[in-house]
Amino acid sequence: MDAFLELFSFDGRANRARYFWHVVLDDLVVATMAAMTVFMGMFTSLVTIPLVGVGLAAAWAALAITVKRLHDLDRPGWHVLLFMIPLYNIYLAIVLFVVGGTVGDNQYGPDPLGGPYGTRRQLT
Repeated sequence: MDAFLELFSFDGRANRARYFWHVVLDDLVVATMAAMTVFMGMFTSLVTIPLVGVGLAAAWAALAITVKRLHDLDRPGWHVLLFMIPLYNIYLAIVLFVVGGTVGDNQYGPDPLGGPYGTRRQLT
């Protein structure tokens, strides 16, 4: 159960692969919700209430993983607000997917790619 609740936490760091797969999963959830809305009818209360709950949970989890990815880059979580700036949001999205995180521990936690001894190999 802890792994499930960890999806919604803003503490810690997330590497590029974890961020990528989390974004893919979030997009799948949103696409499934949209398909259910279209095929089952939006105004059916049996469908609407769970879809709103799942949508809010997916949005919270997406926000949490983005903050963790920013933490991995040694940036504060409030930088997620920079996604509201046109054109800069494209740059920031590319940075989150392409740039490697801080090597070793930083102020937000241990290196998510750290080995059993807390270090990882650096490419030279």
